[in-house]
Amino acid sequence: MRSQRRWLLILNMTFNMVMGFILPVNTIFIHKNLHEPLTTAGFALMIYSILMMIGNALGGVMFDRFSKRWTLYIGYFISVFSLIVMSFHHVWPSYVVYLILLGFGMGISYTAINAYTALAAEQMVGDSRIIFNNMYLAANLGIAIGSTAVGFIFNASIFLTFFIPVLIFILCIIILAFKANIFEERNTKKSASGKYVSDDVEDPRIKIGLRRFRLNIVILCIAILIVWIGYSQWDSNMSVYMLDKGFTTREYGLTFTINAGSLLIIQPVMNRVVSKIFKLLKTQLLLGISIMGLSFLILPTAKTYLAFVISMLVVTVGESMVFPTIPALLSKFSTNKNRGTFQSFYSMFGSLGRALGPYVGSLVVTWMSFGHMFYGITLMLLVVAATMIGIKELE
Repeated sequence: MRSQRRWLLILNMTFNMVMGFILPVNTIFIHKNLHEPLTTAGFALMIYSILMMIGNALGGVMFDRFSKRWTLYIGYFISVFSLIVMSFHHVWPSYVVYLILLGFGMGISYTAINAYTALAAEQMVGDSRIIFNNMYLAANLGIAIGSTAVGFIFNASIFLTFFIPVLIFILCIIILAFKANIFEERNTKKSASGKYVSDDVEDPRIKIGLRRFRLNIVILCIAILIVWIGYSQWDSNMSVYMLDKGFTTREYGLTFTINAGSLLIIQPVMNRVVSKIFKLLKTQLLLGISIMGLSFLILPTAKTYLAFVISMLVVTVGESMVFPTIPALLSKFSTNKNRGTFQSFYSMFGSLGRALGPYVGSLVVTWMSFGHMFYGITLMLLVVAATMIGIKELE
């Protein structure tokens, strides 16, 4: 089991390393290098994320009904092909075509990794939130490495910006080729009589009630969508906002490094404290989403780099409670027969939020101002935080 979790952590970190390479520079590359309007860049990222969302949904179905390992293989192969073409042929409009295909492949891979994690969590003895917390830390470490590196590499070579992720995904394919059996190991448990029994669980829909169960999922999916619409501003429009304020691409990338580095300290502390105070996962979500919303109130009047760092640190406190907790709660609502599908909800609505966020944000900025966008995000996040009260969670 430890080997299983270790290799999952590596796959998650490398996947997010690629995300750290690709996401921060897309808006800048399309707007500054390809000389397209900011709304066009936002629209391109929206289509990219919509295809990622479709990949998320397909990946969940494939994971549950087709093949766990081949779901991940297919996602990696599509991503590698797209990145190779983007490395050699990054001109408008073909760049967007392969960016969209990349989103589709990465969507399949992301759901498969999350579903593998949920399977491992279900078999753990003790608090299964540990593996989700560790996976989130690994993800942010990957994003930090990727976003920091691309801050240097992007200015030096567009080719390497897209080709280094190719090498990273090829490494993942090699790992999967040799370690796939470890990911699919099943844990058996002994009953009081000493006999081994199945490790499947009773369907939560029966315990909660079908109508209330469906309401739980609807509330949670809407929450995922709104949280990512807000959070995606850091990956997209925030780059333009900071450049307009006179900061460099490297300083913008450094905020993600600060985010990931601080998470290594903040998340273990927050989860130990919060998990002892609040036993229900929905309460952690309520608090975390509220904190994320309040962080955007710092940005309208931000004039110094320190103000942006403080805003990012407040976001970090909130996300340390939100992003690992959502898949853990979805795992509590699922069984071994639908774990991939339920994890695809997180990936899918997160991708939809990332799709809508940059474009909607760019429209608000174009028609009104960055300040209006930040205040609007705060209001939406506080409202969605309050809806967590409506979730019925089993102890």
